[in-house]
Formats: sequence, structure tokens, C-alpha cells
Amino acid sequence: MDYKDYKLRGKVHMPFSPILMEFDIPTPYIDMLNNYGDKISSNDKKSKQLDWSHNLIGNVKQEHTIENHIWQNKPDEHLPTFFNWIGHCTNTYIKTKLNDGDKIDKDVAKKGIKKMLLHKSWLVNSIAGDFNPPHMHSGMISAAGWLKMPPSVEKDEEREQAGWIEFIHGTPHMLVDFKYPIKPSVGKIFFFPAWLIHEVFPFRGKGLRRTISFNLSVEF
Repeated sequence: MDYKDYKLRGKVHMPFSPILMEFDIPTPYIDMLNNYGDKISSNDKKSKQLDWSHNLIGNVKQEHTIENHIWQNKPDEHLPTFFNWIGHCTNTYIKTKLNDGDKIDKDVAKKGIKKMLLHKSWLVNSIAGDFNPPHMHSGMISAAGWLKMPPSVEKDEEREQAGWIEFIHGTPHMLVDFKYPIKPSVGKIFFFPAWLIHEVFPFRGKGLRRTISFNLSVEF
């Protein structure tokens, strides 16, 4: 695929008031991150050095912090650095939300964000039985994207929503659905408010479920 004509497109999900936005990660970024993740996992010293599991709530095989230089990489001459691409996604997410507000919000949306601050980012390697209980993140905006997926999850061979992510908002009421499950797919990334509660269900099949996640804030 020629990425010189690549255009950013976001798909809005609003199962409840907080907005979720879905983007497609260009393949060169996926390959870059997977190559990076594979190198860390295969090197015990590097794996221990970048181990981030003590700062996260998940019960998973590996959780590694992403080094800053990865964010400044350009895997394709027609694509921006990964940091700048995420910045474009973030700006689109913010503008979409603000344009749904009042005149003040819309005026801010026209100007866009002035600065994006990346707090922390990490890769999560999950195997059969791993899970993430309900939790929230720090910062203003968070994201979760998928780089690898077990065939059993991809092909719907798992029971019900095994391996899926689920967002939770509000309390149970008649005729109100306070949960929004999403089937993960390689190359998809979702942006959401950092405070939005979410969880990840375990799966049973063979293979690795690799996720990229990060927290950030913006200045207007």
C-alpha cells in the first residue's frame, strides 16, 4: 500500500456520553512496534529493564514501557513520526468532541490543540488466561490499540467475548446499557477519556494478544 495518499479517518463511538473514537493504524507503524516488542521480549535483560508491570493493574504475561525514541521514528517516508501521527489522531478526537458543544467549545475546536504531552506508554503481551480488571488511567486522554491477536479471538472461536475490551459508564438501570464491549482487531486503536472505566477479558486460545496503550494530556 502506498502511504503517500494516506488520509486520517476517525469513526465515532458514543454508546454513552463519553466519546470513543476509532482509528486505523497504518501498517508501517504496526510493523515497527511489533519488531520493537519482539526484540524486548526475546532479551531477558531488556525485558527486565523496561518492565512496567509493577505500575499497572493487569494480570498479564508482560508489560513493557515504550522508550521515547520509538515515538520519534518514521517507518515510512510518506508518514510522520509516530508521535506526530498520534497527535493528529488526538487533535481529531478533541475537535470532534468540542464541535458537539457550545460556541466557546467550537471556537476552541477551530484553533485545535497547541501541545500534546505524552505521560507514559507501554506494550502489553497477553497469553491465555491473562486479564485486566476494571480500571481507569491517568492524564486526560488514553488509547488502546492492537498489534497482535490470537487466531481464536480473530476468528470468533472463543466463548462469548473472551479477549475483548469492555468500557463501563454509569450504573445498571432498566433499558440502559452501561457497558460497551469491543472486539479487538489488529490495526485498530481507540481513544477515550482517561477516567473511563474499562476491562479486558481473558481468552483461552494459543497465541499472543499485543496491545499498545498510553496516557496523554493536551494544552489549548
